[in-house]
Amino acid sequence: MSYRYVFDETGRLFLLRLGGRIGPQDLADLFAALAADPARTPDQHVYCDLSGLESADLNFTQVMSVTRARAAFYQQSRDIRVAVWAPGDIGFGMARMYLAMMQGFKGVAAEVFRDRAAAARFLGVEQAQLQIP
Repeated sequence: MSYRYVFDETGRLFLLRLGGRIGPQDLADLFAALAADPARTPDQHVYCDLSGLESADLNFTQVMSVTRARAAFYQQSRDIRVAVWAPGDIGFGMARMYLAMMQGFKGVAAEVFRDRAAAARFLGVEQAQLQIP
């Protein structure tokens, strides 16, 4: 799996792109990297680009385990939005699993989109702001 993440110039928007093949260890490694980055804070809106995802070898239990490991982080979130752009079926299905678990965090509104412009509207930003170099 490949991934890249950046923060917008205000620091209020976290942008993440995943690509290639993703398995349980890849997901755990990504979440560990994010937990170790002091720039990643619970008050940031999130845009996740899954357009380059080729395959996902993950089941609901594995996704739930990684999400629960970050529960303390998500419980600190207040009025944030998470938009996942997943134009393909693999990314869309994986995002739906993840977002089903995010519903338990009261300060988080999360949606998955097949249309990038709709994801930008949900976040209240211009589509050009969702570029991940």
